[in-house]
Amino acid sequence: MEEEADVTNNEEEILARHRKEKKELQGKIQQLKKSINKDKKKKKDVTDEIASLEREMQERHDEELAELKRNEDKVNDLSNSVKSVNISEDGADDEAANEDAKSPFEASGTKQERKVSKAEKRRQKKAEANREREARIKEEKANNRYCARNVEAAKLKKLLQSRKLKMFEINPDGDCMYAAIAHQMGDDTTVQNLRTQASEFIRSHSDDFAPFMTDSKTGEMMTPEQFEEYCHLMETTPAWGGQPELRALSLAMKKKIEVLQAEGSPIVFGEECNEGKPIILTYYRHYYGLGEHYNSVAEQTGNEEEEEEEEEEET
Repeated sequence: MEEEADVTNNEEEILARHRKEKKELQGKIQQLKKSINKDKKKKKDVTDEIASLEREMQERHDEELAELKRNEDKVNDLSNSVKSVNISEDGADDEAANEDAKSPFEASGTKQERKVSKAEKRRQKKAEANREREARIKEEKANNRYCARNVEAAKLKKLLQSRKLKMFEINPDGDCMYAAIAHQMGDDTTVQNLRTQASEFIRSHSDDFAPFMTDSKTGEMMTPEQFEEYCHLMETTPAWGGQPELRALSLAMKKKIEVLQAEGSPIVFGEECNEGKPIILTYYRHYYGLGEHYNSVAEQTGNEEEEEEEEEEET
């Protein structure tokens, strides 16, 4: 259990650092975009630099998470190797004892009898290897239950079940929040429609939003230029959406938006809005190595209990 706690702590630290680095990179990207003038070549160079920075960070983050996984596998392999050596030594001792206990008649058996004995040993060795492999798989599954991602997912799954809902998975990209809302809106709603609607609403109600929006690098309130740049990026790039955009969309669409999370109470936007069914999103801090993520929800179909029983049997 102590090793499991260490692994979880390492994963928590890495993911926390990744989130911090992403926020710092967003601040740097905003500064780079502010430097763009009407020069098209300058704009292309800055765009390429931003893409390169994002790609390098993502590759480094992926490699760090992969390295963490490799280290975990090495620990498990070392533990299993020690077990295998102990088993082999015990088996050799038992075999030697059996040889000593043989009667003179048994010791002088035919060559065919000795070949059958070796074949049986090979079968036993193979069966033992299979048992070890199955035990290792069960141990890995048990360990995975306690990682931050699975603990969070289990809590949200239970919360959704209490509401007769289930998770609907959304692609993990910068559009996940908008895509989750579009999934529940249906009709012709698109991610781009929602981005445009959110940015236009924030612009037209700047007195309500600007005082609560700060520069990610300095922590100070955004200048008018930074505020306009923020709205522009929100509308034209895959920038991640958050609370300002959720609030803007709930008011613009006159729909209540409720965000469920594993820890803490649900966050509700537009409580006074009662236009149709409320939109319900699930918010994950550990779902992907990329960082925070939003998923949508769907109504349960009635087969969830059978599927859960099958999953429990497998584990």
